[in-house]
Amino acid sequence: LTWNGDIRLVSTSSRCNRWFFTVNGAECSNPAPIDGVLYTSGNNVNIHRVSTIDGLCDNLPAGTLTVALNVGECVIQTSGAGGDAYTGWNSYSRIILEEMDIPNGTD
Repeated sequence: LTWNGDIRLVSTSSRCNRWFFTVNGAECSNPAPIDGVLYTSGNNVNIHRVSTIDGLCDNLPAGTLTVALNVGECVIQTSGAGGDAYTGWNSYSRIILEEMDIPNGTD
């Protein structure tokens, strides 16, 4: 799974937000979550970044899947809750999904 586009964080103090993929409503965990974070330690900031978030999500079920890019607070907050997060401000965003056959050593 790959996402590319603009992420934005508006905050008046130290904040952190996290963008992450889910498949069929559950976060990928095998081999690891697919995520990216944006942190600010300043006051009255409006950070825009072009970002790419990508990774593998193994052992998905056959059939139709629902894939989503979500935004929420970082797992560990250094100060208060997450900031005001935006995705895709004034730009095009792309999600790319590729099905791959990865040998498991017994093939």
